[in-house]
Amino acid sequence: MKAIIVRNTKKLALLIGTIVLSSQTYAASVGIGLARAPEFSGSSDYSFFPTASFEYETRFGIFKNEQIGFQLDLIKSGSVDTGPILRINTGRDDSVTDDAVAALPEIEATPEVGWFVGSGFKLASLGLTSNAIVIGRLSAVTDIGDGHGGTQINGSVGLVMPINERLRFIPSVSFNYGDDSYTDSFYGIQDANASADLSAYTPSAGVESTQFALVAIRTINERWKATGVFAYTTLQGDAAQSPIVARGDEDQFYSGVTLSYQF
Repeated sequence: MKAIIVRNTKKLALLIGTIVLSSQTYAASVGIGLARAPEFSGSSDYSFFPTASFEYETRFGIFKNEQIGFQLDLIKSGSVDTGPILRINTGRDDSVTDDAVAALPEIEATPEVGWFVGSGFKLASLGLTSNAIVIGRLSAVTDIGDGHGGTQINGSVGLVMPINERLRFIPSVSFNYGDDSYTDSFYGIQDANASADLSAYTPSAGVESTQFALVAIRTINERWKATGVFAYTTLQGDAAQSPIVARGDEDQFYSGVTLSYQF
């Protein structure tokens, strides 16, 4: 679920994949929607942008979106998910509203690669009279381009709560850890770039943020479904203490809705 939560972007987030890996027929879905998010991590200025989702079951695994990119779930199992991630981190450019932040060196959009592992179990397996499912996910990605040059680790725990045959709620909590290179790129200010508005600052590695998210999935019919997302993220540690964030807000909000079609 964490694949539907977009961070650090105000740019076009459309990525619809059509991959033909076999003559066999597999389940597939595509979706398009609209979201509202901060212009950059720590910003108090928000913008709207289009979003998209896709999922395609191949003989090798389940191919689906992961932020602006994709992941491949190599194990088609209801209890274990694992596989590679390839995605784009859009960085930060000089088009942001805050003039002082816009004057800082741009963080180039860059490819990130990594791996994820996830699992889940039914609460009924613990003897509880519930049809809810506990889910967990851990992922790590690293920059392989010329962007932030760092590594992130993300972990989340959620609860899939079927309300009825057509409606599900999925609340979750998560954290994001960034190493020195990642936090310095997004929250640091070199001496040469310091100004009266932004003093020099060198953050250290640590938990960048924690997040609470709520996803609602409404099945309209056998082909169509609508997904709504609301996420509240609060920056932590050295990230929250950055002069960049002091000009904006350590509390960040994301909301979006997607309409998807299953083939």
